[in-house]
Amino acid sequence: MKPKLQNVPSFAKFLPILILILAFSSGCKNNFDNLNGKVFLYKDSVYEFTAGFDKDTLFYIMKDERMPRFHKTTFTKKKVDDSTFLLTLKEKPNFWEKDSWEIVVTDGKGFKSKESGNYYLLYSDSLIVKKAPEFQK
Repeated sequence: MKPKLQNVPSFAKFLPILILILAFSSGCKNNFDNLNGKVFLYKDSVYEFTAGFDKDTLFYIMKDERMPRFHKTTFTKKKVDDSTFLLTLKEKPNFWEKDSWEIVVTDGKGFKSKESGNYYLLYSDSLIVKKAPEFQK
C-alpha cells in the first residue's frame, strides 16, 4: 500500500510552507521602511526643515532667513510601538538640543515629529505645480 502522503498533489504539500513564508516576509516590513530613499519637508512662516533618509543615514537641512544649515549623520532606530520610532544620531546637529529624534510614521506620505508635532510631508507632494496659462488666440 502507498502512504497517504504520496496521494496528495505536490502543490498541496507545499501550500502550508508557502503561506508561512509569505506571512513572515510581509510581517518583517515596518512603517519606517516607507521613509527610506525619500525626502520630506516641513515649512512654517520662518523655517523650512528638510529630512532625507537613506538606509541608516539622515540628511537634514534647516533653513531660515539666514543661510541654510546642513547635517549628515548615521543613525540607529528603535521601534517604540507600531508607528513610533526613536532615531539615535551618531553625531548631533549643532542646531539640535538632543542627539535623538522620535518620529511617528503613519504612511509613505509623511511623518510627524513627536516632540514638536510638525508634520513632514513627502517632498514631491509639497511642490506646488501651476499650469502656464494658455495663450489666447
